[in-house]
Amino acid sequence: MENTSLFQKLQKLQIKIDKMVDSRFVGEYRSAFKGSGLEFDEIREYQFGDEIRTINWNVTAKSDDKVYVKLFKEERELNIFVLFDISGSEYFGKEEHAKITIGTELAAIFIFSAMKNNDKFGLISYSDHIEKVFPLSKGRKKALSIISYLLQQNPKSKGTNLLNALEYFHKIQRKRSVLFIISDFLDTSNYLDKIRFLKKKHDITLIRLFHHDELLPNLVGFIPVVDSESGQTDWINSRYFNISNPLLLFFNQHLHKLKNFALTEKIDLLNIETLHDYVPILENYFRGHHKLKQ
Repeated sequence: MENTSLFQKLQKLQIKIDKMVDSRFVGEYRSAFKGSGLEFDEIREYQFGDEIRTINWNVTAKSDDKVYVKLFKEERELNIFVLFDISGSEYFGKEEHAKITIGTELAAIFIFSAMKNNDKFGLISYSDHIEKVFPLSKGRKKALSIISYLLQQNPKSKGTNLLNALEYFHKIQRKRSVLFIISDFLDTSNYLDKIRFLKKKHDITLIRLFHHDELLPNLVGFIPVVDSESGQTDWINSRYFNISNPLLLFFNQHLHKLKNFALTEKIDLLNIETLHDYVPILENYFRGHHKLKQ
C-alpha cells in the first residue's frame, strides 16, 4: 500500500513538472546558463581580426608562410547540483504547502530542466550532516530516482548545518557547476563566507522558502512555539506577535542580511512563500539570471 502511494505521488508530480518544464521553463533554462567553459573545435588559417593569443605556434612553425589559429566553441554541457535542506524546520505547514513539499517541486523543476537539455545533474540532501548524495548523472531514470527519494526521505536528524553541506559539496565537486541551494536558511552556521568563496567558481542561486504562519500566527491566547529542530517549546502570548516581537525581528533581520549579501555578491535570491504560486518567480528568474551575472 505504501509503495502504491509513493508511485501515485511520483506519477502525479512527474506529470505536473513535465508539463510545467515543457511549457514554461525549457527554453528559458537554456538561455539562462552558460556552458562550463570553452573546448577546442578546429584549427584554421589566420584571418584579419583574429586575436594573437589564439595563434597555434606549433602548427605555424611547421608551415612555410602561413599562420594558424585555434578555434574554440562553448562547452554547452552543464553540471546542475541541488543542495536540499531536509532539516526539521522544512516540515512547517500542512503537507500540501509545507516547505519540504514546495522545495521538492522546485528541485524536480531544476532536475527535469537539466535532464531535458541533456545536462548532468545531482543532489545533496542535508540536515546537520549529509543525509543523501546523488552524484552527477543523466537520464530520466536517474531523475525519477532522485524525486522518489525526496518524496519519501526520512532525515536522521532535525538539526541543520548548511556550512557543513557546502564544504562537502566543495570537496566532491571541483568542476564548475550551477548550484541551487533550497532552504529556509534559518541556520546559525557561518555559511555566507563559504558561499562567497564557492561563487568564484560556481554559479549559485539561493532559494529561500518560508511559510506565512511562521511570521504571524493567526492565533489568540497563549500558544506553544516549538523549535522544530531542537524540540524545545516556549509559551508566548499571541498579543505580542507584532513588529516588536523577538521572533518577527529575528526573521526580518535574517532576511535583511541575506538580501544584502545576495545583492553585494550578485547572487540570485528567490524568496518563495509556500502558499503562493512560485511559477511567475521562476519565470522571471530564468529570464533575468544571465543579466545579473554580466
